[in-house]
Amino acid sequence: MTSSLGIVFIVYNQTKLLGSALNQLSGLKHELHVADLGSTEDVGSVAKTCGATYHRLSYTSVVETVRSQVFDLIKTDYILYLDGDESVTPSLINKLAELADGGVDYVKIPRQNYIFNSWVQASRWWPDYQVRFFKKGMVTFPTTLHSEPVATGHEVVLPATPDLSIKHLNYQNLDEWLQKNQRYARADAQDRINSGEEFSILTACRLSVSELVSRFFAGSGYADGMHGLVLSILQSFYYFLVYAYYWEGKKYESKLSIDEIK
Repeated sequence: MTSSLGIVFIVYNQTKLLGSALNQLSGLKHELHVADLGSTEDVGSVAKTCGATYHRLSYTSVVETVRSQVFDLIKTDYILYLDGDESVTPSLINKLAELADGGVDYVKIPRQNYIFNSWVQASRWWPDYQVRFFKKGMVTFPTTLHSEPVATGHEVVLPATPDLSIKHLNYQNLDEWLQKNQRYARADAQDRINSGEEFSILTACRLSVSELVSRFFAGSGYADGMHGLVLSILQSFYYFLVYAYYWEGKKYESKLSIDEIK
């Protein structure tokens, strides 16, 4: 029995990238959907021109809060979901359709991250496996920032090859890194406040050092040259930014003592 497959892009603006990604999938028999998170650009026209069903949602700065709502709109047996700066090849879609007909419950797909005009292959950026293809009901998605999906059933892990990967045009320039990570850090800090977590500057320091060491040294970031070095430092800085927003959310409470610094 042939399983039905829906491909949904969850987007905020990025109409040029979306149009290109949808055009790559033209001619396939599977359903195409675009879930628009309150864009200021005309995402609806791009979706309809490319033959995709358009869904308009309220604005949110963090996709995790609405993923399950989006998936409820799709009525196919299986769903592949992508962000607005991601694309896939027909070869990957055909492979996923084959796995669906074989009864798979979810698939871990490698993702190629293109950052500052380069495919970053070390620094923990590759193969960057993602659970993006699943049978409805077999995967749940928490609503906290960067939370991992909870999957059950028969798993397939695709080989880490470019033809079976999601292509992610991630951070095309430094301004984009700063804008996205400012948004992520603010949401991350708010999640910690909402949960009642105590998040200290020393914890932020430990996380920052761990991020730098795990990416540049343990993750062979040096193999990516200047890309690896700059990205490792930037990702390390992220936790200082989270702490600054956490501190702001706590009304600038000052609990740091000399003993803590020693």
